[in-house]
Amino acid sequence: MHLTLYTDYTLRVMMYLALKHAEGRSATIDEMAHAYSIPRSNLTKIVNELAQNGFIETTRGRAGGARLARAPPQISIGMLVRMAEKDFAIVACHSEGSDVNCAILPACNLRSAMRRAADAFLFELDRLTLADAISAPSVAASLLHIGPGEVTVPIRNVARARHARAAPGRPALSASKQRR
Repeated sequence: MHLTLYTDYTLRVMMYLALKHAEGRSATIDEMAHAYSIPRSNLTKIVNELAQNGFIETTRGRAGGARLARAPPQISIGMLVRMAEKDFAIVACHSEGSDVNCAILPACNLRSAMRRAADAFLFELDRLTLADAISAPSVAASLLHIGPGEVTVPIRNVARARHARAAPGRPALSASKQRR
């Protein structure tokens, strides 16, 4: 089974917010986009859907941001994956309402086996909480530049830094230049 990039980004957002939750702070979409080098536009839709489904709370404005609506141990990875993934049909002919022409469909027993396999997959994800998903929170926070001495980079500098990384032979901007 292959999860979509949307689900991958959803889990990353939630892990980032779990690390911020430990500090009692919220995070902006720009912070998360910078930390993961993901376009802001991709995260905007995800944050909106997470808020609509009650996983996070958002606040608008200058001091706004997103934060978990519940503690990380109360959020199952299975719930997040179900929200983000729209279809768990492993084979196209197993999708609800599919119009697949298969000669052996009336005699095929794969449908129930595949459904059981998907259920087992989700059962395992239901057992894993958001808190469990981060094996070393202090290491993860350090890698994402969360915590003491954290530098919030304005979005205009994210594009400049990304451009500098992409240009061969050009050194990336130092942290002090990114803060300007």
